[in-house]
Amino acid sequence: MNEISVADADIATLAAWLAERRDYVSDFGKSEDIRPTAIKVIHCVLSLRRSYDRFVKPRLNAFMEKPPNIQKVADLADLMDSFQSLNAFLQQELNYNYEEHAYTLQSVVEFVCSIVKEAPTITEEEACRQWAIQAKPEEYQKLNIKGVGIAGFQYPRMLFGADTVKPDVHVKRCFSDLLDRNVSRLEVILLLEKASKREGLFVRSVDKFIWNRGARSDEMANGTERNDELSPEYDETLLKNGTRGKYAEQYAAGTNIVRLDPDIAAAFPNEKAVNDALRSVLKERNKEE
Repeated sequence: MNEISVADADIATLAAWLAERRDYVSDFGKSEDIRPTAIKVIHCVLSLRRSYDRFVKPRLNAFMEKPPNIQKVADLADLMDSFQSLNAFLQQELNYNYEEHAYTLQSVVEFVCSIVKEAPTITEEEACRQWAIQAKPEEYQKLNIKGVGIAGFQYPRMLFGADTVKPDVHVKRCFSDLLDRNVSRLEVILLLEKASKREGLFVRSVDKFIWNRGARSDEMANGTERNDELSPEYDETLLKNGTRGKYAEQYAAGTNIVRLDPDIAAAFPNEKAVNDALRSVLKERNKEE
């Protein structure tokens, strides 16, 4: 990838905008994320096109409350392997039915495991931190994980300790509006890093300020964020209750789960309706016999 540059005038414009909001920006996350590596990895994948407050946070909290306490990325890999399928893990452990993201999570876990294995003399946290600080944004193309673009690459860098930015839709839109032109995601990273440092601000603090300003104002304006409603088949009690791996053996042995066609599912909105209808069928069949 060819290196890009940003105009000093654009940096100055953004720096001036930040200077006017210095007091607000300074209130946002200066400290680093101290959660275990495994939780950060799950966080990154769950965050892909999902609301943090309504979708990601409750699932992370529920996962962390289930015993055993999964902290190391290798332990997460082992837990995932205990299920018949990756999507079975995603559904049981995170109440999330999205097979594509199950494979995305597996790829990210394998990538982080490789980082840890390449630095056997230091802790997992320090190995990930060193990678995050040394990595360059353009390296996301070499990662080549389906569903993980440059924003998805930058987010684990932030969570692992790099003072950088995740160029998501909110940050990109903010900068494009300020500069009155379409700003690429790579430009967003360079501009924000340079403008923040010019004003003596943590880059991640600015990122969180802009994200909070964009994401949460969108939710207040629209009532909800797109693609964030749970499908009817999700059981919200799984977010608060349950034992880790409780159904792993059941998945391995096979289950009696049946996928209904859309027209059938619309006619029978819940488990009781399906069971009642099937009992009626059985009753009529028994009469004929």
